[in-house]
Amino acid sequence: MHGVRRGLSPDPLTLAPGHAAVVVAADSVEADAFADLLLGLEMPVGGRICVGGEEITMRLPAEREVGLVPAGAGLLPHLTVEQNLTLAARGDNLAPSFVHGRITFMARRMDIQGFLRSRPHELAHDERLYAALARALCRHTPPKVMVVEDRTGYGPCHAAVSAALRADPGLAVLVVTDDRTRVASLASPSRFWEVAHVAQP
Repeated sequence: MHGVRRGLSPDPLTLAPGHAAVVVAADSVEADAFADLLLGLEMPVGGRICVGGEEITMRLPAEREVGLVPAGAGLLPHLTVEQNLTLAARGDNLAPSFVHGRITFMARRMDIQGFLRSRPHELAHDERLYAALARALCRHTPPKVMVVEDRTGYGPCHAAVSAALRADPGLAVLVVTDDRTRVASLASPSRFWEVAHVAQP
C-alpha cells in the first residue's frame, strides 16, 4: 500500500455471526488491498486473520471460508447467471447432478430462479448483487464471512448486505468501502473500523 504500513483502528476487528460491520479505506486502492488480505490474494506483514476461532492467515483463497460480492457484482458478462453460479459450484470430482442441485437450492434461497438464464446486462443492479451473492454462497467451501465491496462509481451495496444477513443467520458480513458516507446506514458507529497509518517499529 504505497510503501506505508497500514493497520486497523480500532484494532482488532471482531465481528460476530449474523452481524454486519464496515471497514473504511482512504481510497479504492487501499480498499482493494484490504479485501485481498481477507480473501488470501495477498499476505499481511503482521497480525492474524481468524474465522470461527481458526486462524486462516496463511491459507490459500480456496481454503478460506470467506466469500466475496464485488462492487458492481463482478459477474462474467458473456455467461448467464446460471453459468456464473456453475463456475463457482464446480469442484473436483463433484457429480454434475450435485452441482445442479446446489445451484437450484441457492437460486431458490436467493429468489433468483426467474433470471437464471439471463445475462448480467439484462438485470437490474440489485438483481446482479443477488446473483453475485448466490455465486459466493455456491462455493465448494461455504463461507462464514461475506466480504461485500462498496466503491465510488458503482451502485450501492445495501441489497447484498441485507440479502446475505437474511440468507444465513450464521454469516458475518463485512463491507469494505472507500467512502463512509455511502454506507453510513449499514452499521452502528461502534461497528466501523478504518484503515489507518501504523507507526513503524
